[in-house]
Amino acid sequence: MVFGVAIFLGFLLLATQVLVHLYATSTVTAVAFDEARRASTDGGRCDGVERRVRQRLGGWAAEAAVEIGCVAGVPGVEPTVVRVRGPSPAQSLRIFGRDGIAHIDRSASFLTEREVLP
Repeated sequence: MVFGVAIFLGFLLLATQVLVHLYATSTVTAVAFDEARRASTDGGRCDGVERRVRQRLGGWAAEAAVEIGCVAGVPGVEPTVVRVRGPSPAQSLRIFGRDGIAHIDRSASFLTEREVLP
């Protein structure tokens, strides 16, 4: 009986950690997508992208291990790319030793638009 309860709790912990990792990955992807779209419609300017990403991702993005980058593209030629990398908040999944589980690495790119002046 005790062995069965321990196995059940182990699977429950694993399922919870997987859900935390998937939620964090989804949130990071959405924020990178939004900020890449925003920067590309601004003519490729990356001013304030890092600040907005850190603000939207909260405490996770405040860690020193989280890297945020923005590469401005040439309007009509190259895309604007926003990349967010950092450790997964699901600490228990690191025991599997796979880099894809232990870290989140997401990027989004949009074709840079020409800035429309009024």
